[in-house]
Amino acid sequence: MNRLILGIIVLAGACSAPQKEKSSVSSYEEVQFAKGFHFENDGDKRYLVVDKPWPNATTPIRYLLDGTPKRIVCTSTSHLPFFDMLDSEESVVGFPNLNYISSQVFIDRANAGLLTDLGPDGNMNMELLLGINPDAVIAFDMGGESKTLAKIQEAGIPVYYNSDFLEQSPLGRAEWIKFFGALLNKEAKADSIFNEIADEYNRLKELALDAKERPTILSGVVYGDTWFLPGGDNWAATFFNNAGGEYLWDSDTTSGWLELSFEAVYEKGNDADFWIGTSTLNTMNEMKGQDQRYASFSAFTNKEVYNYNKKIGPNGGYDFFESGYSRPDLVLSDLIKILHPELLPAYETVYFQNIK
Repeated sequence: MNRLILGIIVLAGACSAPQKEKSSVSSYEEVQFAKGFHFENDGDKRYLVVDKPWPNATTPIRYLLDGTPKRIVCTSTSHLPFFDMLDSEESVVGFPNLNYISSQVFIDRANAGLLTDLGPDGNMNMELLLGINPDAVIAFDMGGESKTLAKIQEAGIPVYYNSDFLEQSPLGRAEWIKFFGALLNKEAKADSIFNEIADEYNRLKELALDAKERPTILSGVVYGDTWFLPGGDNWAATFFNNAGGEYLWDSDTTSGWLELSFEAVYEKGNDADFWIGTSTLNTMNEMKGQDQRYASFSAFTNKEVYNYNKKIGPNGGYDFFESGYSRPDLVLSDLIKILHPELLPAYETVYFQNIK
C-alpha cells in the first residue's frame, strides 16, 4: 500500500439505521475539530453519524450505538493506534495483509495467533473472515464499488465507514479517536485522551509563534515526470505553518496533492531553507540516484533535508503513516525541533530525522 499517495482499500456501499426525522434529533456529544462525524441522540438512543462516508458522498450514515464493545476487523494501519491508545488491542481480531503493520503490539498479537491475516487488500478472504466472526468491519472508501463489501454485508457483518482521511486539519483527524471510543464503549476515555493531545498541540502552536523567523519549506519528490507535493490546504501544509514555517505553496487551496513539473517546483523552491518529506528516499545518495537535479536545491546543498523515516517497522512500514495521524502533537513537536530547535532544546524527534 502506498500511503504517500493515499493508497486505499476501496470498499463501498451502505450500512445504516433508518433515517430519523431531523426534528427529533439533538446533539449528543460535541466534536470540536473533525468535520466528518458527530454524535446525536434521539430519546434514549445514541447514534454515531458519519457525515461524509467517502469523497463526494451526499448522504450521512447513522449507526446506532448499543454500548457493547466489539470484536473488530480493521482495514487501515492508521486505525490501529487508536485501539492501542484506548487499551483495546484485543478488540482487533483481523486485518488484511499483516505485513503492512509497524506496531510491535499488533505484530506480537499476530505472532501469538490472536490477529488473523485476511489476505490481500480489497479482496479479503471471506472464509477466514467468517471464521473469526467479527462484530464489525471498519472500512475506508474512495467512492468505488466493492464485491468484498457486498459479501460482508450479505454475511450480516456491519460495516462502519471511517473517513478520517478526508479531514484537513491535524486535530480534526486525531479527533476520530472518538469514533473508535464510541464503538468500543470508551467514549469518556477517548475524550480525555483527545483533550490532552489537543491541549498539547495548541500549546506547541502558540510556542512556535515566538519564533523570530519563519523559514521557507519545500516538500515532496518526483514520480515519473511529476513532482507530488502537499497542496496549501493539505494536512502536511497545516503542520508546516503551525510549526512556525512558511510553506511555499501555502496560498494554494488544494487539500490533496499538487502535481507539478520539476521546473515549476525548482523555480519556486530552489532557495527554500528546508526540504521536509522525501517519500521513500531516505539518503541523499538515494535522492541523487533518482534525480541528479535534486542536488541543485539550496536545502540539499545545505543538508537541511528531513524525512519521516526515523521509525520503520520490521516489515519496512513507516510508523509515521500508522501512528502519526493519531498523535499530531508529536508530529508538530518534531517539526518545531527541525525549524526552531531553540524552542524545544531537550526534545528528541519521534518520526523525522535529518537524512545524510
